[in-house]
Amino acid sequence: MYETPPCMGACPIHRAVPDAFRHNGAIEADLVERFAMRSGKRLLCACAALVMLVSVLVARPVQALADSYAYGVDIQAQVQANGDLKVSECRLFDLDDDANGVYWTIPFAQNQQGAASSAVITGVSVDEHDGNGPHPFQRVDAAENGQNGVYTVANEGDSLMLKVFTPHEDGDAFYVTVEYTLTGAVMAWADTAELYWQFIGPDWEDDSESVGVLIGFAGAAGSGVAAQAGENLLAWGHGPLDGSVALDAAAPQVRLDMPRVQSGEFAEARVVFPTAWVPALAASSEERLPTILEEEQAWADEANARREQARAIVGAGSAAQVSIPAIFLAIVSYLKLTRGRSPKPVFQETYFRDVPSADHPAVIAAFMENGDVPDRAFVATLMKLTDERVIALEVQTVETDGLFGTKQEERYCLRLLDRAAATDPIDRAALQLYFGNEADGVTEVPFDQVKYRAEHDAEACKELVDDYKAEISAQLERRSLVQSDGGTLKATVTGIAIALGIASLLFFLFTDFANLGAFAISILLLVAAAVVAMTYCVYSQEGVELRERCVALKRWLEDFTRLNEAMPSDLILWNKLLVMAVALGVSDEVLRQLADAVPRELREDLYGGYYYPVYWWCYPYGRLNSPTDSMRSVQAASLAALASSLDTSGAGMGGGFSVGGGGGVGGGGGGTF
Repeated sequence: MYETPPCMGACPIHRAVPDAFRHNGAIEADLVERFAMRSGKRLLCACAALVMLVSVLVARPVQALADSYAYGVDIQAQVQANGDLKVSECRLFDLDDDANGVYWTIPFAQNQQGAASSAVITGVSVDEHDGNGPHPFQRVDAAENGQNGVYTVANEGDSLMLKVFTPHEDGDAFYVTVEYTLTGAVMAWADTAELYWQFIGPDWEDDSESVGVLIGFAGAAGSGVAAQAGENLLAWGHGPLDGSVALDAAAPQVRLDMPRVQSGEFAEARVVFPTAWVPALAASSEERLPTILEEEQAWADEANARREQARAIVGAGSAAQVSIPAIFLAIVSYLKLTRGRSPKPVFQETYFRDVPSADHPAVIAAFMENGDVPDRAFVATLMKLTDERVIALEVQTVETDGLFGTKQEERYCLRLLDRAAATDPIDRAALQLYFGNEADGVTEVPFDQVKYRAEHDAEACKELVDDYKAEISAQLERRSLVQSDGGTLKATVTGIAIALGIASLLFFLFTDFANLGAFAISILLLVAAAVVAMTYCVYSQEGVELRERCVALKRWLEDFTRLNEAMPSDLILWNKLLVMAVALGVSDEVLRQLADAVPRELREDLYGGYYYPVYWWCYPYGRLNSPTDSMRSVQAASLAALASSLDTSGAGMGGGFSVGGGGGVGGGGGGTF
């Protein structure tokens, strides 16, 4: 949408353009070629950005002068009775670096009658866009960088060079209006008058965004010759294919609008009108209108043919954007439904009321996460060790420093009771993770210390976590519960999806965002194909049965309180089911309800009035969350800290910092100035 800057509204010839216009356009640019040019420019811009970054790192410039980014251009031109063209050109500059000012070049050339064109600068003003309006600048013979409020004009031989000295900083936006008078742009022939002028040249360093050109005729009102659009008033535009031309016979005036004129491209207007509107301009005896109509029709036919070619390319590309990912999704889905099918389970019950297998709870947790070891596996392991009286869970009261002195706070703590009682390799790895070696003599570990160690001794802690996970993965692999995890298929599908996504994105960019819908659908289809591939996993018969029992057990645990079933008489089994509930990922609320289901007298009869240790994991204490929730949070934060830490390279190959050092020459410090 073209938005008129404030400086444009002040020009007397700027008017609203009615809807009922006849317009004709002839475009000399090839759209297909333009796609290629734009793709090259985007690649060139990326390379330029990299070069600029390297330049900043290796050298400090003596003086930083910025290329500006003009993104608002309004040109108001009025044909005078003597054939001169008075122009008021307003550009909005948005700087991406410090700048001393801006410049214009207006080339000299010969028109179709062989007469030389010329330009005279009549005024320059700058509007800071601060509500104070434009400030007129003064013309001087010479100026230096850093000066403000002046401009210079120099004849470069083949062009006129205008330099406007208006220092601004990075991020500033301001309008510059240049007023000039052209000769040679308008020609009078035996049968018509003609304006043929390139208002936007190819030598602008940056793209010209939202360009509007309004052309009026000062001599039309007193000429006695009324404008008739399509008869004695015709207009064409040459340049971007998305530009438009509109004629207003009542004004009379002609307007050209272009969303963008890229650097290296041009935008010009060709208008024919009655010679009576320029009575002071000497007319040639040559008839010109038939030649103009023939040229413009040929260019229009060529442009329209190329438009059709471009539309065909966009249409075919859009169809391919959707059809290829759709076919790809269908193939992946077919492979998933045929080769990716697991055996049908024999177990078909809704609920399962027993421990699903003799596997370690951490192995069950990893199996249900397709081999990944979740945070709850750590918690389930600690609960299992508590149930076996290898460790104990305690609540401690400690004094901490506060704003108004010391205060008492509670915290959870793990206490080692009998290391030798842990026989499973996973349990031993867990004890190693939390309590270290037996020689270390650590028997007490507060919950908050687990996270502290992960943050401050990441390398050692990460090694212990990896050992713990490796034991789980080893047991899971020995069970042969999965026949195929689809690793090759997942990698292949992911690679193809990324490649097709990049191809779709490039086509979308190179066609100037022609079909957003096709691009969006293609990405959704590719994401769907990747998601389907990620679910590819073929379980063995035993794996299928175990998975169904685990799902049914979790469903029973979650529905237990509303089923009004009697609690199993075997309290030891119930304790194991509580541990399994954590491994399967039931919520803390459900876990408390399951713990509450055990009558108090059963616990007192078996343990002499003391709660069985597993139950301590299920309830909050004071202002603390439940130990299961607290340890899950601590473990998640610890793993996040380990993941974000960089491995240190002793070979000097990059990575995180190591301890020691301090003997290097130099140093010091500093800041900006």
